[in-house]
Amino acid sequence: MSDAQDDDAIARMQDQINSLTNQLEAAEQANKGNTKRRQIAPAAVHIQQVEGGFGQRPFLQSRREMMGRTASICTRDVMAKLPTGDNDYSNHPLALRIMDMFQRPSENLDYLNSEQFAKDVFKLCQKVRHVLEGEPRVVYLQSPAYIFGDIHGNLEDLHFFSDNIWRLGMSLTAGNFLFLGDYVDRGMNCLEVTAYLLAMKLQLPNKVFLLRGNHETRDVNGWEEHYGERSFIYQCRNRFGDDIGYRIWEACNQVFDRLPLCGVVDQDIFCVHGGIPRPVGD
Repeated sequence: MSDAQDDDAIARMQDQINSLTNQLEAAEQANKGNTKRRQIAPAAVHIQQVEGGFGQRPFLQSRREMMGRTASICTRDVMAKLPTGDNDYSNHPLALRIMDMFQRPSENLDYLNSEQFAKDVFKLCQKVRHVLEGEPRVVYLQSPAYIFGDIHGNLEDLHFFSDNIWRLGMSLTAGNFLFLGDYVDRGMNCLEVTAYLLAMKLQLPNKVFLLRGNHETRDVNGWEEHYGERSFIYQCRNRFGDDIGYRIWEACNQVFDRLPLCGVVDQDIFCVHGGIPRPVGD
């Protein structure tokens, strides 16, 4: 076969290849136009057994519903049945007043010196006391956990923590919160600090944990001769008078009596206010 014949054969083969390529492309375009993409409907079928009436056998019932963001009908139904009644204090008027006081203390001076604040502290102590009675003396937490030392009636410290650690609120912040005690005395806002921490414990009993320090005892926070106007008992009596002030002081100490003594994080980190004491002699 001559070179001219070879060239002609190659040219014919190239034409055939081009023709087949064009046919394939045309068929592919036609299929794209006729094929509809199947969409997965955001719905699910929920099947459950329904008890029949008197003398009737139970039967299966199915329903098709949109899942939405709850991922499944079953999950949605379980979440809808979670208890949010008497134990939910997130929108309780008492808790809302305490939270507003903490966020805007300068605008709540009348409330802080009012009979309403005294009543709120009494009620708060009563409710938190029952919460603490269900806690062990040693609380066990999982990380992540934020651990805080002495507050000592310093509202500015709590505001600093709030602005930098739980900016969205404790409930929306991942992790647990462990306070190591000494909430009163030395600072000038012992009542405000105590009310806020107890309100947080009431709202988030499984997230906020308060340990007992040496200042959560009557002998120390009632030592007015030593701490003067910075003692807890002085601030209670100075604000509400001897009678009501003493009752508020005692109500808070009854809560302090029930605080756990230490905490353990991840079964590894031991947390306590004042360290491990020396052994007691015989």
